[in-house]
Amino acid sequence: MKKIVKSFIVVVILFCVVFVAYGEENEKDQLDIRIDQIISDQYPDVRAYTIIKNSEGELVSGLSPSLFAFRVDSAEVKVKSEITPFAMSEEGTDYIIMVSNNGIMEGEPLDFQKNAILKSVELMDEDDTLSVYTIGEDAGVVCENVDKKTFDSAVINSIEISSAQPRLYDSIINLLRKVEQKDGKRKVVIILSDGRDQNSRFTKEELVDTLEKVGIPIYAVGMRILSNETLSILDEITQLTGGAYYYSSRLSNIPDNLKKIIECCSQSYIIDLKIKGLKADNRTHILEIKVDERDAEGKGLKTFVAVKLPFPKWLRILLIIISIVFVLAFIIVLFIRKIQKRKRMGITKRRCPICRNIMKDSWESCPFCKYLPQTQKKKKGDQKEKNKE
Repeated sequence: MKKIVKSFIVVVILFCVVFVAYGEENEKDQLDIRIDQIISDQYPDVRAYTIIKNSEGELVSGLSPSLFAFRVDSAEVKVKSEITPFAMSEEGTDYIIMVSNNGIMEGEPLDFQKNAILKSVELMDEDDTLSVYTIGEDAGVVCENVDKKTFDSAVINSIEISSAQPRLYDSIINLLRKVEQKDGKRKVVIILSDGRDQNSRFTKEELVDTLEKVGIPIYAVGMRILSNETLSILDEITQLTGGAYYYSSRLSNIPDNLKKIIECCSQSYIIDLKIKGLKADNRTHILEIKVDERDAEGKGLKTFVAVKLPFPKWLRILLIIISIVFVLAFIIVLFIRKIQKRKRMGITKRRCPICRNIMKDSWESCPFCKYLPQTQKKKKGDQKEKNKE
């Protein structure tokens, strides 16, 4: 009896070991899917910039479009999708970097920030642009809208320590208002700061309200100068806007962290969606993007507004078609009236058999041949040349 019990226990243990091993083998790795920006001002056409990393924090590229699935407000909806790796698109990124140059940043803190910007330019594509501002009483302009060819490193190296207080909230809000008015490229704001704010006119609540309205992703590279207490605001800002926060435990890590941000943006996915079955209602909805491949899976969530346009897209297309038809009809009417006018003048398709000029039906002879004999000779000469050929 004891042998039977022992055998049974051994079998149970072996079964448990095999079951656990099988479960571990079939357990999928988790993907970190972050939607850093959704543009829905042309709803139902929606564009989502999405960054995907594996469980080790490495960027995942080359995923097949068939691996993606989409839900809105946790429900299945009809979606027509087009997925393009950002690196394969012709779209550029407008990088807007904010630098801290207040008195406490003198020496290595400012030097490493400058070095980080100079290195980041090397990673930019030809279609990318760069704007740099300082954090002070306002967002001070260092350079604006320069590309790789027009960038001048001397401008960055010329950034000096300022006696102005670091009004972080004021600088961010004023910068976002300026950036929001820019057209064209994808916009990404990057803040290099220790998170300190001194005497801003705007409150933290007003900053949060502005961040939610603008919808531009903000990334941040934090650095400890006095303490870690002020760094939490940078993390909050990035969480609210869909960006990411990178803490530099050492000042020498600042260039590497800025490099990671540039790589994230340049290796993201552009996901264009046409959402069907959800009417434009100017309300907030949740977009879910899920990726399920053989060895890994994950999903990302982000809110968007189903913008109700004053003129729906179908109405705009209809107006364009009507305008084109109206212009064509106007041209045709002018042409017909011209023909009718010529007929009233007695001009039809009658031509002189010699010089081939148009003649009125009432003319007995061609005035061109009679009063312009040179024209007649020229016409005859041309006719002879044609006959010879």
